[in-house]
Amino acid sequence: MSALHDEFFSAFDQGNWFLASQKIVSLADQSDYGAEILIRLFEGDRFLSNGKFFPGICRDERYPRITQQIVDLLCEQLDRDPSVFEKHVFLNVTPTDFSNPLTVEKLAGLGQKFHQSDRDLVLELSEIFTPDELFACLETVEVFREAGIIIGLDDYGTGVIRATDIAAFPFDLVKSDRSLCGFEDAWDSPLHAELMQVSETKTLILVAEGIEDIDHTSGLLALGYQYVQGYAFDQPSKLIQRN
Repeated sequence: MSALHDEFFSAFDQGNWFLASQKIVSLADQSDYGAEILIRLFEGDRFLSNGKFFPGICRDERYPRITQQIVDLLCEQLDRDPSVFEKHVFLNVTPTDFSNPLTVEKLAGLGQKFHQSDRDLVLELSEIFTPDELFACLETVEVFREAGIIIGLDDYGTGVIRATDIAAFPFDLVKSDRSLCGFEDAWDSPLHAELMQVSETKTLILVAEGIEDIDHTSGLLALGYQYVQGYAFDQPSKLIQRN
């Protein structure tokens, strides 16, 4: 285990974290569509960036218990006051989450609780899934979808999942990464066209993420995206503090 991984879990185990929320809005009229739940770890006055400081953290065998604690907090908040949540609540999941039966059970229960409060849970499958791992969890994903859980792919364009995989897998939603959407010189990438071609044959909710320039709205609409997430539209705000 690397020192950086140890720092992550040390901060987590000490309770130095909270859940934040960042809205996802319509590109057409900027109405609220939903919000992503984000975990924020800190050490003193320093925030610990999951991606920057802890590469590979989502494949750590201890990671499913992080997801389990997040799910427990969300369930507790739903029991207290579901009105703090948007209509669609996005939560990132990893291969280690899907390989853990208790985590899968808790995620299914969370989906039920959101459904009971007239909200939808969106599970974003991280782009660290390989095609083999993706299709290995097909049966679980189909059960989730039958229960009303929306299945999404996160960070399209950064990993090994391609448009052909999206076409073959029962995704309801795809988020394209900031590297594809946040810079105008990336809009010529063939990955956009490949994704839009899939969307012509199956219904997909398409989200451009990591957008920091509100003037990009018309360009993203022209590419075919319907929704957007990023600092230009909403700053992450604290949602639930761990007791």
